[in-house]
Amino acid sequence: MTITRLQKMLPLKWTAVTTATLLLTALQAHAATVEPETTVEVSSERTGVQFTGRLGLGYLTGEANEYVYWADRGGHTASKLTWEINSVYMFGVGGSVDALSWLTFNGDLWFNIGDGDGHMEDYDWLVPGMAWTDQSVHDDTDVTTAMMFDINAAMTMFSTDRVSFTGIVGFRRDSFEWDARGGDYLYSINGFRDTAGTFPSGELGISYEQIFNVPYLGIGIAGDFERIHIAAKVTGSAFVSGEATDIHHMRNLVTVDDFSGENMWAVDISFGYDISDSIGLKAAYFYEKYDTMTGDSTWDFKSEGITQDLPDSAGADLETSMFSLTLMYSF
Repeated sequence: MTITRLQKMLPLKWTAVTTATLLLTALQAHAATVEPETTVEVSSERTGVQFTGRLGLGYLTGEANEYVYWADRGGHTASKLTWEINSVYMFGVGGSVDALSWLTFNGDLWFNIGDGDGHMEDYDWLVPGMAWTDQSVHDDTDVTTAMMFDINAAMTMFSTDRVSFTGIVGFRRDSFEWDARGGDYLYSINGFRDTAGTFPSGELGISYEQIFNVPYLGIGIAGDFERIHIAAKVTGSAFVSGEATDIHHMRNLVTVDDFSGENMWAVDISFGYDISDSIGLKAAYFYEKYDTMTGDSTWDFKSEGITQDLPDSAGADLETSMFSLTLMYSF
């Protein structure tokens, strides 16, 4: 190869080397700006479990009815006692566990703070087809026991950023007891409503207790708007069981009634506000109704030592309302 030819080829080689170097540098710079691939895993498991404790004060009103039927006379209503709950102050304690993002367990217990104010009226229809024959009115009536226990699981069925719908399965137990003292009466002794009188003031006349147990299902809706929370739920059941005990102290008579297979329904509405990330306040209204149930009764005449079983001779129902204010703490 001649020197002249070599001199002509050198510029071409340097040009190729320079071009290759620039391409390599550009590729390395581009590679440095490429981000590594990111993989996102979606899991239904929560990283932690949230607990919420709550303490509340409530104001309860309502009414219960006690019935005595004469089954051998076509179920004639022989007696009806209306037990009113005029005002009872309640204290509540409860808690919730958010076990999963879609599952929450709740438990609440409400009970009376001291005796509440009540009222009782007792009517008898001793002659079928006629108006009432006997009556007694007891203004001095105390609500000595008021207890409401509820445990349930709420499962989110559908949700958006602000609204969620839940299905609810739970169990409730409600227990109420009254003492009626003194009072006035109007009886049919020798004729129709011919005998009036007054029981000794303060003397215990009748005590009555109702207990209801009910498994239930329900649906709920909740709206979350920053620090404001609005919720409502409706629950119901056709599998109520219950018992009632009536003590007529002056007659030394105790009757025990058993019930099953009737209906209950309830509605609960609440408005909550987050004071901070962990502390909140909730105002709520709760209404519950147990339909009239018919059951068997056992009459125990203590003084005579006689016990009598009376099928289909007893009835009971209950209706309550409560306004409450609850302080909540989450952690």
